[in-house]
Amino acid sequence: MGEYNLILKDGVRSNPNTRLVKSSTEAEYIFLDFRHVWNKKNKLNLDHSWLKRSVLIDYSDPIGRLSNLPVAHHFKRSMVDKSPHRFHAYAKIVHPISYCVKNSCLKFNIIPIENRKYDIAVFFNPLESNSFNRLTRRQIAQYIKENFSDRKIWVGIAGNAGKKGRCGIGNELYYQTMLDSKIVVNCNPEGWEGDYRLFEALSCSPLVMSDPMITPVINKFVDGEHLVYYNSFSTLKSKIEFYLEHLSEAQKIATSGYEHAMKYHKTSDRIDEIINTIKNENFSNRI
Repeated sequence: MGEYNLILKDGVRSNPNTRLVKSSTEAEYIFLDFRHVWNKKNKLNLDHSWLKRSVLIDYSDPIGRLSNLPVAHHFKRSMVDKSPHRFHAYAKIVHPISYCVKNSCLKFNIIPIENRKYDIAVFFNPLESNSFNRLTRRQIAQYIKENFSDRKIWVGIAGNAGKKGRCGIGNELYYQTMLDSKIVVNCNPEGWEGDYRLFEALSCSPLVMSDPMITPVINKFVDGEHLVYYNSFSTLKSKIEFYLEHLSEAQKIATSGYEHAMKYHKTSDRIDEIINTIKNENFSNRI
């Protein structure tokens, strides 16, 4: 069920201004998860009586696959084509939306950075090559492995990959490794922007490092205040070395990032963003 449960159901249930109803006829808005728009025969599974109230929450990876659906409101993760690093051109209004902190991650036992056993953690498999010319996940993993072998590091997949690792809290090793790490280095997917791992890391309160993003985010994460951005391998190396030698500074940013994520980036906050955007869009269309 993926994002349908984690974003929509959890978000609606935890949002004080919304509630689930039993019938579409009772609903002011009908939220559509991207996985349920098509039926098993690959035909559009959209009741035409819903169109004026339909809200598609598209967390899928492909940038333009669902862009022509006749929904009233469309929200899309991964609107950026990373190859030229620019926004995809849509023929209609499509609103950006990012992932968020899962409800199941709200009550982790957070310990100070200085007491964590791993200096650096990267949750991607390495490329097994020393040709570092692009900021891809596997090359980042290999770079950390080769350049910080004298440190206590975790490089690779922790626990269960795939659906179980992404959509549940049952992946104890994955989250515990994040909770045990001083620095977690993230990297966006090679073809687009936006992933769960950024918010999973923020919910565990290490110092999070990530490649920069151009997707607009409400209550955005500020470089040097909530996390640390890098744009090259050399910059990443120098920043890791600096913050491992200045753990008080790392702790300050980690705490600020954690508090910012918990204040503005929970599932209920995403529901607020969706509803506020819809109201503003409807108002603009009436003018």
